[in-house]
Amino acid sequence: MLARSSSRTLVPSDRAATPWAQPMYAVSHRNAWIRTQAARGLAAADAGGSATAATEFPCTSTPERDAAWDLLRDFTLKEFRRAAQEPYLSSLAKRERLREALKLAFSGPYPPAGWLGPPGDSADSEVLLGVLASDISFAVRAYRDWVEELGLPLVPPSCRVDGVSNAMQLRGGVYLKYNSKTQLCYVSRYDGRDRGVLLQLGQLQLGHFPLGFFDEGMTKPPPNF
Repeated sequence: MLARSSSRTLVPSDRAATPWAQPMYAVSHRNAWIRTQAARGLAAADAGGSATAATEFPCTSTPERDAAWDLLRDFTLKEFRRAAQEPYLSSLAKRERLREALKLAFSGPYPPAGWLGPPGDSADSEVLLGVLASDISFAVRAYRDWVEELGLPLVPPSCRVDGVSNAMQLRGGVYLKYNSKTQLCYVSRYDGRDRGVLLQLGQLQLGHFPLGFFDEGMTKPPPNF
């Protein structure tokens, strides 16, 4: 498991330094719940097949879609190295470019990533989200924004903390986990310093994206769970 000795807060220069706007970059928890399946894909390729041999994909690759996935991979790599701020997050235009790439990548099947396309188009498709926040109110805002933006079912989060029956009553850092296929969503305590949203599409994990990625100004009302 990869880990960093410390993490830092990086705030785009044109946004206020609020807890909601701050993306933090670290990866110590990445393989704890959302994990890539690259090893399985490589094993299939070594056996003479392909990383997506078990699934029939329509041919949907286009130069634009390829470029979107390349951009998301590069963002994730730079975020892992704590170098994503300037090229991807330091201005509204750069963040909008990242959002548009994500929407395009999500919108259709992409065999190189093992992505079947939006769950509404494929019953076997699965989207995993992991939201790390300093407070449950920030976590559920980000969760609500992401599932609405991607057209996924909004499932009230349950609580997996002894002695706390209502997730919204949790205090301190939290880790919200969501599976679009099983429609499972739950919250547990999180004592780490990481902040942001992890997204897994097919075999690729992407992020961390900023918590306020789809509502930077917090203009939407808080969700009512």
